[in-house]
Amino acid sequence: MSLLSEEQVELRAAVARCVERSDGPRPYLVGEPGTEQPWDAELWRVLGTEVGVAGLVVPEELGGSGARIADLAVVAEALGGGLAPVPFFGTVALATSALLVHAGDEVAREVLGRIAAGDTTATLAYCEDPGSWEIDEAAAAAATVATREGDAWRVTGRGAFVVDAATADVVLVPARTEAGIGLFEVDGSADGVTRRQSASLDLTRPLGSIELDGAPARLIGAESGAEARLRTALDLALVVLAAEQVGGMQRCLDGAVEYAKQRVQFDRPIGSFQAIKHNLVDVLLKVEMARSAAEAATAAADAYLAEPGEETARRLSVAASLAKSTCSDAFMHTAEETLHVYGGTGFTWEHDAHLHYRRAKASELFLGTAVQHRERLAVGAGL
Repeated sequence: MSLLSEEQVELRAAVARCVERSDGPRPYLVGEPGTEQPWDAELWRVLGTEVGVAGLVVPEELGGSGARIADLAVVAEALGGGLAPVPFFGTVALATSALLVHAGDEVAREVLGRIAAGDTTATLAYCEDPGSWEIDEAAAAAATVATREGDAWRVTGRGAFVVDAATADVVLVPARTEAGIGLFEVDGSADGVTRRQSASLDLTRPLGSIELDGAPARLIGAESGAEARLRTALDLALVVLAAEQVGGMQRCLDGAVEYAKQRVQFDRPIGSFQAIKHNLVDVLLKVEMARSAAEAATAAADAYLAEPGEETARRLSVAASLAKSTCSDAFMHTAEETLHVYGGTGFTWEHDAHLHYRRAKASELFLGTAVQHRERLAVGAGL
């Protein structure tokens, strides 16, 4: 078990209460009949403004709390366990991370302030068709182009697999300029922006595509060299994703254990059968190993933000890839094994087990597979 501070325990409890009191993910399943919007606006208002989740890691001078990634990981774990239908990952994990690594820029500071206020959602669109989650490959093949018109910029291109693509107020887009790759802020409702919701395996995380046709944009930072900063931003997002995965697998384990105590066969709770015990113990070991990897990555992320530099960025890269590969494997194993414990009940539409399974599979692929991140680790180690 991890050791949390008193403030983190209170933060986790506050987020969990908000999620438990909400309608849950069912009314907001992407693409399902009756779904009017892909996330719970009231839940996000409470979490974003009253609890302060939206601006948790935004610096205090910009209206945020100036908290650590460790605090954000506590929130991500609670939201992941409840499959909370809120624009947390796109706004806080992806967009805020991309802005934090450009925190000295005036536009970045302005957008961070709007996010911290809780009235602006955002996302990062850097993956193009056919797409690569590796920022270097994506940048090298970037078909999205930014052109200058006097003091203004216009961006043309397409983003795929974009979280909250259809609803984000602000879209951050890497684009090729005459000097190199820069990062641009685009208003999601501006002329020249076309957004489409995509069918997704994970019904609780909206993905979509964004097409830009001369959309007005504002440059964040320099006109070139955004690749290195974005790589670090994605590492920060990977840390949050790992914490979210830990929350999901812990919820799967807790639910399966409770079910095994209540479900009776042959006049005995199924939890008394040795096969069930062994399966659940194996799952527990996976969960605890994943939690350790996620916490190590969280510490590396906080070390980077406290002292940005090449060495802390390298350590973050290693820890983030290790956490992503470990947590992805563990979450898939947990989701599969707990489905077996539930038996036929777990395969019904009404049970949330399949929603967690979908999240486990989708997050296993999202931002790079476990195999890709192990290859990244091997390259970094010179193997």
